[in-house]
Amino acid sequence: MNLNDLSLFIRVVETGSFTSAAETLNVQKSTISRRIAQLEDSLGTRLIQRTTRKLKLTPEGRELFERSRDLIDELERVRDEIAADSNELRGRLRMTMPTELGMYLMSGVIASFMERYPGVEVDVELSTRAVDLVEEGMDLALRLGPLPDSSMIARKVATLNRAVYASPEYLRKHGTPESPDDLARHQCITLVKPFDAWRFINWNDGEPVSFGGQLRTNSISFAREMGLQGVGIIRMAHVIVDELVEQGELVEILKEFPMAPTEINAIYTSRRNLTPRVRAFLDHMMERLQAHPWISDCASLS
Repeated sequence: MNLNDLSLFIRVVETGSFTSAAETLNVQKSTISRRIAQLEDSLGTRLIQRTTRKLKLTPEGRELFERSRDLIDELERVRDEIAADSNELRGRLRMTMPTELGMYLMSGVIASFMERYPGVEVDVELSTRAVDLVEEGMDLALRLGPLPDSSMIARKVATLNRAVYASPEYLRKHGTPESPDDLARHQCITLVKPFDAWRFINWNDGEPVSFGGQLRTNSISFAREMGLQGVGIIRMAHVIVDELVEQGELVEILKEFPMAPTEINAIYTSRRNLTPRVRAFLDHMMERLQAHPWISDCASLS
């Protein structure tokens, strides 16, 4: 039995289809089909029932998957650790994160990581959805805000500082709020859960404040654009709007009432734990974030 073919079989099952495995591993679908067939021939049994709709394991395939995946993961960890010890980290790192976190904060981190580790290939999915790491073959997720309970391991990376902003046009038309309670009489552009609560550290004992507003969205970028258009007041991380503030297109308001920051959390599967590629990226990320002006409480994964 070829261990490389076995590893490929594990990834096919984890991703749910030959097509997804091909995209994840950056190989041809026909190559995956051929190598799975070779594995079946070497074992003398069918492992996967191929249907037009979805992948279905035979009883033998299910047993092989359940009994061998931890072994394959351990072998891959050993390979990565040996590579890391020789300063030749290689392989593919697959991660997902919110769109704006990637665009405004993590792009520089990822670029410098790739320069430091030229042997590592990086796949990044920017999405507002909560990607299932196991089902979609991801190594790491970065997420903002409170996290639901799950079997994943979550570690706080840092906190992202935020404030409240409005365009000069909006403030001319509607006036400038003087306290957080004034937001109840203003048009506030809010995000859908879990990011819709606005809290100020030294106001109302840190409980959410009431605010008015017609518009809610799941897109931080759309809320930012609508704030620029003068539609309403927005709550944003500093890093997303700092250039606009410098250019006078947005104005920070309620400066004397600092907002509660939001957490950046790193999530990875408990089964795989931290591979050397994931740990190298997290260490590099926190090294870069330590000096960032809009990041605080940068944690350590040691």
